[in-house]
Amino acid sequence: MTIEIRACRDASEMEDYKKIVAYVFADTSENVDDEIASTAPDWTTCAWVDGRMATTMGVFPFTVRLNGAPVKMGGVTAVGTLPQFRRRGLLRQVMKQGFETMRERGQAYAILWASMGAIYQRFGYGLAASQMGYSFDPRYAAFESPSAAPGSVTLLSSEDGFPVAKQLYIQHVAARNLAIHRSTVLWRVDNLRPAKKGGAVHIAVYRNADGEARGHLAYETTEDPDIRPPGPNQLFEVKDFVALDMDAYRGLWDYIRRHDLVGRVRIQNWLPVDDPAPDLLLEPRVLNRHTSDAIWMRIVDVEAAVPQRPYGDRGELTFAIAGDDMCPSNNGTYLLETDGPTTAIRRTDRAAGLTMRVNSLATLLAGHRSATHLARAGLIEASDAATLGTADRLFRTEYAPHCPNHF
Repeated sequence: MTIEIRACRDASEMEDYKKIVAYVFADTSENVDDEIASTAPDWTTCAWVDGRMATTMGVFPFTVRLNGAPVKMGGVTAVGTLPQFRRRGLLRQVMKQGFETMRERGQAYAILWASMGAIYQRFGYGLAASQMGYSFDPRYAAFESPSAAPGSVTLLSSEDGFPVAKQLYIQHVAARNLAIHRSTVLWRVDNLRPAKKGGAVHIAVYRNADGEARGHLAYETTEDPDIRPPGPNQLFEVKDFVALDMDAYRGLWDYIRRHDLVGRVRIQNWLPVDDPAPDLLLEPRVLNRHTSDAIWMRIVDVEAAVPQRPYGDRGELTFAIAGDDMCPSNNGTYLLETDGPTTAIRRTDRAAGLTMRVNSLATLLAGHRSATHLARAGLIEASDAATLGTADRLFRTEYAPHCPNHF
């Protein structure tokens, strides 16, 4: 058996890549066309067994905000192996080669949406963000304090609204955490992509009393097959929700509730866990709030990754990474010194204040969990409580990590 690990070379190999992705994720080739069309062959790492493609992986060259700082990350996608080639270690070889390529390209972080968390934790990924969604009847989703927003909302087509929405998103994510810098292609294949071909995605823009755009919704409306008449039976599906201030948030929420024929509003996976709606509604239970895992992150190069994000306070910390067999150069003890905005890191002979796997370091760097939380879960060993307190202060982020895009 001959195994070859490399990138795709031409359109023919990309067609094989697309077929494997469609099979693995039980999707039609038509539905994966847009994603594959935006994937360059040299962004892939695949395994061939005796000349036949068996395993696929793509890596988008993303820039992602990490506690407000722009950071180069590899957006891992389209990971799959045909069933007859599984349990042979092919994905491990592909993943390891992919990490080496990311490191060469200056991508010290890898991020992905996991089809199964169990697959990726063994490759060093740690949970970096959770997501929250709502499904509610808009008639019962009033705010406890019903003061009206002073501005107004204008309905636009996706074509007319896109330039405004794009600029609002850029402003919105400037200080955020794990939000991707959206290319036009990413807008097209994700936030502005209708559920069915030929469908319409609308953009509603909130402007304040001075006429300044301060927020937008991207959404589509369809008949909801789960709601029987009589009564409102439309589904209002939110695909993007951006508000630069609370007036915009209230104005857009009120706009949603003005759709009298809508029986259900669904905001699925587009919200961070610190979204304010549960704190604002008269009866928060009507949201039917649900949470789940979202982005998983992998540190490809510890020394390059750690200084790239701002920290929550001034201080220093020694920590040790052990057991990283996928990126063995990460193993060792490090001294982190930061004044908050700028950080230096170097290897050290000092005793480690924290000892952890690379998975837990990813969770810390994303700000998804505190060091104290991870220590209580047995995922970090700490020399003492004071060290945990220092780590909690340093790794704190301004906003909860959240990625409002699938890829």
